[in-house]
Amino acid sequence: MKKIIACVALLMLAGCEKRLFHFVATINQTPIFNVDNTGAFKKSFQISSALVRSQLDVPEDARITQLDIESLSLRVVVKSGNQASRLLVSGTILDVNQQSERQMFKDFPIVLAGANFPGIGLNALIANGIGELRGKLDSYVKNLDNGSFFIEVTGDSNPPGQRVLVDLHLIIKATVKYDQCLEVPGPFAGGEECTE
Repeated sequence: MKKIIACVALLMLAGCEKRLFHFVATINQTPIFNVDNTGAFKKSFQISSALVRSQLDVPEDARITQLDIESLSLRVVVKSGNQASRLLVSGTILDVNQQSERQMFKDFPIVLAGANFPGIGLNALIANGIGELRGKLDSYVKNLDNGSFFIEVTGDSNPPGQRVLVDLHLIIKATVKYDQCLEVPGPFAGGEECTE
C-alpha cells in the first residue's frame, strides 16, 4: 500500500505533459460487383469520403503522415448457372467531380475453374490507377475532399457470348499512419517531444 501511495505521489509531483505518439489505422474496402450477364458487362460501385472516414478511428487533432495501398486483389465467387470458363476484366476509377478516368487494370484474364478461389493480386498492374486510388483515399482521410468516386468493372467471357454469373469482390487494403500529441503523466510515459 505504501508503494502505491508513493507511486501516486511521484506521478502527482511529476505532473502531466504532452508527448508525441505514432499510430497506424487500417482501411478495408470490398466493393462487390454482382454479375449476371450474357456478353459484355459493366458494373460500378460508389466510394464516398464519409464511407472511408467511418472506417477510421483517427482523432480530429491527429496529423496524417502517410497513406499506403497495401494490397489490391480480386476474389471471384462463381455461382450456379455460370457458363463462362474464362473472363477478361478491366477496372477503372471514375471521378465525376474532376471529370477524370484512370485505369487500374485492363483485360486481366481470370480462369474460372468451377470453384471459388481466395484472390488474385492486382498490385502494380497499372501504377497510375493505383496512384489515383491512393490520392483519393488520402484526400478523404485528410478531410480535403468530401466527394465520392466510382470504381467501374467491365468485362466479358472469353470466348465472348457466354453467361457470366459471378460475384467479383475487389479487396482494397490500406494503412494510414498518423501522429498525435497526448497528455501523459510525467516524463516516464514514453513518446517523443511534442513540438506543437
